[in-house]
This record gives sequence, C-alpha cells and structure tokens, in this order.
Amino acid sequence: MAKESEFPFDVDLSSLDTGSITNILKDIEQLLPLMDSEGDLSRLLQVKEFFEKELKVASRLH
Repeated sequence: MAKESEFPFDVDLSSLDTGSITNILKDIEQLLPLMDSEGDLSRLLQVKEFFEKELKVASRLH
C-alpha cells in the first residue's frame, strides 16, 4: 500500500537514512539564497519542510 503524501509528486523515501536526508537539507539551505523568484523560493521551502518532516519519522533510525 502506498503511503499518502502531502508532497506534490510521488516519492519513496523509505530507503533514505537520517544522514541522507540531512545532506539533502544542507543542499537545500545552500540553494535558498540563489532563488530568483518568490515562487521558486516558496517551492523550495515546501520541499525543505517535507524533508524536515521525513527526518522526524521514527522509522528513519535504522
């Protein structure tokens, strides 16, 4: 059964551990100042929020 996601596209993050998600979040932090438009910034912040929520999922602690 597929997990319901608030994210706008279907993505399976079950194989990612906390280190991988943390690296993704660091990359997003580096990209934030480079966003040209408010729309791009808003979208990237949504992605960041999604990964922050995923990082909090207890099952990530493999």
